[in-house]
Amino acid sequence: MTREAHRHGAINLSQGIPDVDEAPAEIKQAAKDAIDAESQYTITWGLPDLRESISERYADWKGVDYDPETEVTVTTGTSEALVSTMLALAEPGDEVVYFEPVYESYIPAVRFAGAEPVPIDITDTLELPEERLEAAAEDASILVLNTPMNPTGKVFTREELERIEEIVFEHDLLVVTDEIYEHIVYDDDYLSPVEVGDLAARTVVCTGMSKTFSVTGWRVGFCLAPEYLSRELRKVHDYTTICAPTPFQRAGVKALSLPESYYTDLSDSYEERRDVLCEGLEEAGLDPVVPDGAYYVMARYPTDESDAEFSRRLVREAGVAVVPGSSFYTDEDAESGWVRFTFSRDEETIREAVNRLQENRWW
Repeated sequence: MTREAHRHGAINLSQGIPDVDEAPAEIKQAAKDAIDAESQYTITWGLPDLRESISERYADWKGVDYDPETEVTVTTGTSEALVSTMLALAEPGDEVVYFEPVYESYIPAVRFAGAEPVPIDITDTLELPEERLEAAAEDASILVLNTPMNPTGKVFTREELERIEEIVFEHDLLVVTDEIYEHIVYDDDYLSPVEVGDLAARTVVCTGMSKTFSVTGWRVGFCLAPEYLSRELRKVHDYTTICAPTPFQRAGVKALSLPESYYTDLSDSYEERRDVLCEGLEEAGLDPVVPDGAYYVMARYPTDESDAEFSRRLVREAGVAVVPGSSFYTDEDAESGWVRFTFSRDEETIREAVNRLQENRWW
């Protein structure tokens, strides 16, 4: 859809790419300075200073102590963190459970490992389906959690995470969490799964710099996990990407020194843009699901077109690019009846997109 946006001169609200001036100036300067000083490999699992900074940050914030020497791994983006973890921990034939609509990369990651994807559809309510999870967990080895979720913006509640913890220990599951949107949340009750009970003892946290600091192209991710899990994922990481880009790792040390106000301002800014987009979509005759986190909105449209047809027509006739909702389901023939917008762009761009939708609607 990004290519379609370029082809038709459309506003791209498909791919979750922040505008160029979103990244803090001080961390961009730190990267520029590091290019002159540090252009060779780091230790494969990451610059020691960065691992120390990650460990301190997550101990202060989430209350979980990770040893920077053995339990923190810097990866080439969060996507690599997820794939390396899956290749390391999933055996051929294992069942891996996740909730959908789902970030599409999980599906090939599971298949690359020779494991079997087991999707649980939560489209209707976006609530934890306890009975279906319990049934799926009986034969599964790994549960993948994404909170806040891409594409729906769902944030799992404390009660849901507590029930998940019970099921995980009852059925001896490992947990892989994708928490890349952890600082883009609109509710003070947000919790990381590792803050609940003893989940940290059997969980790999995958996160990174991309979304929090608006540097999606720098490819610096973090894996935090107990030593017995870190030891295995490091084997895969070492022989795939060797190490994340050195200058951007150095900039990560600077990024993690930013004050708490940075994170508050970040979520406040996205909340304002979320509201502009959701209100505009409603006025345009679409039906958005207001997200609790991340920077995406799923919206239903009132026509009989497939989501792919609606998306193609939208980019051609309204000049706005979105992602068909079926992209976020395991079934390749799924027709979801909704599409995904991102509000990672600046407010002016979002308002222009909303105007185009309102002026060029055919639904």
